Amino acid sequence: MKGLKNISWIVLINIFLVIIAGSIVRMTGSGMGCPDWPKCFGHIIPPTMESELAYTAGKEFNKGQMVIQDEALWVANKKFVATDLFNLKDWTKYTKHDYAKFNALHTWIEYINRLFGALLGLFALIMIVLAARKRKVNSWFIILSIFQLFLILFQAWLGKLTVDTNLNPYMITYHMMGVTVMIIVQLALLSLINKEIKGVDSKTKTTFLTKFFSALAVVLMFIQIVLGTQVRQQTDVMFKSGTPRELIPEGFDWVFLVHRSFSILIVVSLVYLFLKLKSIPKFKRPLVFLVSLTLAEILFGIILYYFEMPAFAQPIHLLLSLLLYAFFVEVYIRQLPKISYKVIDK
Repeated sequence: MKGLKNISWIVLINIFLVIIAGSIVRMTGSGMGCPDWPKCFGHIIPPTMESELAYTAGKEFNKGQMVIQDEALWVANKKFVATDLFNLKDWTKYTKHDYAKFNALHTWIEYINRLFGALLGLFALIMIVLAARKRKVNSWFIILSIFQLFLILFQAWLGKLTVDTNLNPYMITYHMMGVTVMIIVQLALLSLINKEIKGVDSKTKTTFLTKFFSALAVVLMFIQIVLGTQVRQQTDVMFKSGTPRELIPEGFDWVFLVHRSFSILIVVSLVYLFLKLKSIPKFKRPLVFLVSLTLAEILFGIILYYFEMPAFAQPIHLLLSLLLYAFFVEVYIRQLPKISYKVIDK
């Protein structure tokens, strides 16, 4: 059981590493650093110089490898050695989007982000193997582990669509929604493992209203995160249009106002939960984290709005919101009974 618990923690930590890497990708504008998927310019290991993507006579090209020619991406149809002339019979123009630029920094930031995603998938597979060995203890171990792998693969597919559509903002929002579900699944799995280890069979006695506010806080944080992605989308659009940083807050619409107002509801829910659960030992640690994260989240929200949207604060603000969401989920899960569906060994 200890091995399953350890790998489950590794998966949860890796989920947040992927979130950090993804936020750095967006902060640096590196989302199209690799214009294709799952490879990068048709390479398993991406190029480091623009000259590697140039059509050069005498150079050997492999099938699927890309070049930038006439401000467009071209994909090799087969393995061949280039002649002096660019023969269209050897190439197919890449038509999923018209982005055909190379920036080594952007390419490698995006590539490292994908490596974190691949590592997450590998850890999820190991988790399934260990969960299968414990399926007779509780079948929910294997059910949740398989569902988590499905979510990871679904996220990878969304990542492909995001690249294919040249960073469609709706795809980015769907990506974030998927991450919130992954966090719930992993926390639920860890909770089940802990309850099996400790032999906890009964639920913590809390009132219906406390459970309601716990669930409400989770829902409010989910909405807050989705609204935050929309605010970030508006920020990106204004940046691209050349809007000075100091004028960006003035360009926000009603989405930002709702996003800011929701923080009040979240604080109210937190205050209620703190007053009701602070005397119960198992809730003390998550409540301390919740209060700390809330204060930090508000602080970075203020920094973003009043200090010209500094780039460093954007990924921190996102990470804090997802950590806050995770601890609200944890507080809710800790009030639930132990779920057990054991397979009968015939």
